[in-house]
Parts: sequence; C-alpha cells; structure tokens
Amino acid sequence: FSVIHTAGLNGAPVSKNVLYHSISSNISGAARCWLTQNLGADQQPTAVTDNTESSSGWYWQFNRSQGYQYTGSRTPIYGWVPWITSITESSDWLPANDPCNLLLGGGWRIPTSTEWTNADAPPQNWGSATDAFASVLKLHQAGHLDNSNGLIYNRGANGYFWSNNQYPNSSNGSYLYIYSGYSAVTYASKADANSVRCIRDYIVPTKPGVSVVSIPTATMTSSTATGTATVTPDGGDDVTNRGLCWNTTGTPTTSDNVLSCGIGTGIISNTLTGLTQGPTYYVRAYATNSAGITYSPVVSSFRICPTTFTVNHTAGVNGAPVTKTVNYGSISSNISGAAKCWLTQNLGATQQATSLTDASEASAGWYFQFNRAQGYQYTSARTPATAWITSITESSNWAPANDPCTLLLGTGWRIPTSGEWTNADAPPQYWLTAVDGYNSVLKLHQAGHLDNSNGLIYNRGTYGYYWSSNQYPNSSNGSYLYIYSGYSDVTYSSKADANSVRCIQD
Repeated sequence: FSVIHTAGLNGAPVSKNVLYHSISSNISGAARCWLTQNLGADQQPTAVTDNTESSSGWYWQFNRSQGYQYTGSRTPIYGWVPWITSITESSDWLPANDPCNLLLGGGWRIPTSTEWTNADAPPQNWGSATDAFASVLKLHQAGHLDNSNGLIYNRGANGYFWSNNQYPNSSNGSYLYIYSGYSAVTYASKADANSVRCIRDYIVPTKPGVSVVSIPTATMTSSTATGTATVTPDGGDDVTNRGLCWNTTGTPTTSDNVLSCGIGTGIISNTLTGLTQGPTYYVRAYATNSAGITYSPVVSSFRICPTTFTVNHTAGVNGAPVTKTVNYGSISSNISGAAKCWLTQNLGATQQATSLTDASEASAGWYFQFNRAQGYQYTSARTPATAWITSITESSNWAPANDPCTLLLGTGWRIPTSGEWTNADAPPQYWLTAVDGYNSVLKLHQAGHLDNSNGLIYNRGTYGYYWSSNQYPNSSNGSYLYIYSGYSDVTYSSKADANSVRCIQD
C-alpha cells in the first residue's frame, strides 16, 4: 500500500512517497498484519547488516510523534523540533503519539513488549540478528540515534525496535534488541531514537490526515491565490470529500467558503478568487471519511499585496536624499508571526539584491539614523553631506511621524518591530547566517551601514544591518537585525549609526 508522507504532518521528517509491504503472521502469538520494512523506509532491507538510509527508515524517541531521518545529519536537526536529551515520564507510548497510527492510520500501531517477546521466543527462538532477518519480518540492524547528541550509532551492526511499553521505570522503554550474537527484549533510555516496525490487529477507521495549506507567493495575483495541501493517510476508509475552506475572520470550516478538490488521498490544489488588498485571508484544508472530518492542524493566512508599485521620490521631500523613481516589489508572508506585506528590496533601492554579497548602491538603498526621517544615499560619498548626527540619546522608540516607510511609501507601510524581526529570525525559519536571510522570501542582503562616528560606509557586501522600530536596551541604542556569514540575530547598536530599512505593511 502506498503512503504519501509530508514533512511536518503527523511527525514525518521529510516529504516522500513510500510503497509499504505487509504480511500476515502469528509470530506475535495471534494472527496480525506486520510491516516487512521499517516505518519511513523506502524498501525492505537487503541484508541483516544493510546500513543504507533507504532501508533504515526513520527513528523516534519514546512516546514522541516526531520522526527523524538520518543521512549525513539528522532531519529535522534544529529549530521547530529541538532534540530531547532526557525523557522521564510515567507513561507507555500513548495512542495519540503512536507514529504507526499517525502516519499509516487504519489501526496500525507499535507492537507491545509481549508481542516482541513472543516473536523472539519459541517456536522462532531467535538467537541472533541473523535469525530475526531470516524471519518473515526481515528485521535488520538499522542502528539508533543516541540520546546524548542525536547522532547515529551502530547502523549495520545493531538493531533496536521500540515496543509501546515503558520498562522498568519512567526513564526507560522496552524494545527488541538484535545483534550478531544476541536477540532479546530489553530496555533503553526513552530519549534514544529507535526504529519502529508497525503491526495491525484489524482495520480501525480513523479520520484522515490533512496537512497545513501552502500558499506560494509567486503564484499570487491582485485577486487570486492558490492553496495546496496533502491528504494522507485515508484513516483506513475511503476519503469521500476533500478541499479547501476559507474566510476573513479566522478558523474557517466547511460552513464558510469551500473549494472542493474531489475524493481520495493525495495532493489537492485550488485557487481562491475575487480577493482584494486589505483583508487577511484564512485557509484550511479538509478531508472526510466515514469516521468524520479533519481540518489542517494550523490555519494558514495571507494577504493580497501589490506585486509591484511605483514611487516617485523627490529630494528633500519626506527625507528622500535624492530624486528618483523606484519600482518596489512586495510579497505576503507570515515570517513575522502574522500575515503582512513585506518589501522585497530595501527602502530607496532601485532593485532587489542580485546576491547576498551584492555591494552595489542600486541594491543597497538608503540608510537612516534611528528615529530620524532623513535618508542618506552613499555612492562614493554621502548624500546629503550635511546634517550628520554623531550621537543620539533620547528615550524613545521610532516615532510614527519620523518613520521613513510611512513618509516615503504611505498607505500603512512602517518599520518592523524588534519582535517581528525576532520572529523572522526564529523557528520555523531559524536563520543561522546571512545566507538564510537572503534565501528567505525577504531576500535580505549585506548592505552595510554608515558609521556613527563619521557617516562613512562600512561593510557593504559583507554585513547587513536592518533597523527595527524599538530602542534597546537604553536610550543610546536601537534594536536591529544583524546578519553576516556566520551569524543572524536581533541585537542593538548606536542610534547614530545609519542602517538599512526594510518596510512592512499591516
């Protein structure tokens, strides 16, 4: 049977389609269906010592729904899924966290410790990993991820298969352990991530699985947006209705606007039409079978933003340092924590940056000292050359009356808050370096800054400095997003520095 796994849905670490195989066996003490490959594995192992990722499948910490893939590193490795180094809870593996149930549906589950004990006992009488591989289950030595660091150990040398029972205390879980000279049900730290082999008693229809809706900004128009989601698994029964529902008030249901996308599992896609600039639109996918209806676990939201708009800047008006016409681009993004419109180039920039290290004036745009409306252009010298302030000490955030986004763009544009920059830098984006900021939808680059001491340009093409509207931690400093080759963080600098500005619109 074929299953579509979608990264982030029901604990899947990556997106891929897997063709699973199962058999009927009494090896656990009663007739059951067993997978003949590990959960998340693309194939049945070719040998007991098969150390390939495609045969190993994914790994789980005890009573956790999140799976991990291990190629040369762990996926997910950081950000929205932190590694757990210690698990102490007095609980067996809960059905709500069972990855077999979540990823396969229809009654699949993790075996009990008794079922593993029965499989290992007479008449099978496994004495080693070779015996387990020679059985109908084709168990092999897929290794595990160690609790201390989440790195792979013993792939191709030892096999570890979770049961759903803790033993003998709250820190350990029971599992089947196989290696060259041994096979037994024993226990290990719940924080180890081991393989999972699924079993099914009988078909138990459950609600289908539905992913979060993706709404690519590249396909948006001034009145339409296309939503895409995945329906999988089917829950052990046919999906008879599926689609998208949306509204402008939040948490949409099928009582709101509905776009039907047929029946069955798989990828669904449809286009919302008749949209306008202004409202925030909220979207979820849904799917129905005999057990009921399921909605996306998270509501997606977006706004219709002007793809391009033209502004005539005039020197001396609203802080513009020179006269020029700029065609700005903007996108809808939730990167700040809510649906907003963002410029895709710096304020005053003639174009979007062509690379992370783009050192051209056309991409850099203008620079602004904190809470000052006057912008500065820097070619071979600063324009205007006068009115430079070497020290700013005032207990104030950036006042709306001085906000260059509002003054130069109007219509609700403003400088982001420090909280919005922090959200952009944090999970799920989890920017670690300037490369991550540039690869994001915002296309942030290293435009440098004008130093407070002399107003000269520094670090254009090597560092990026983007003001927020908040002072921090005192009256002499302002909060800003700082990006360079090995770092990305919201920090602070002198208010008299002139940094780039990237505008946002509510």
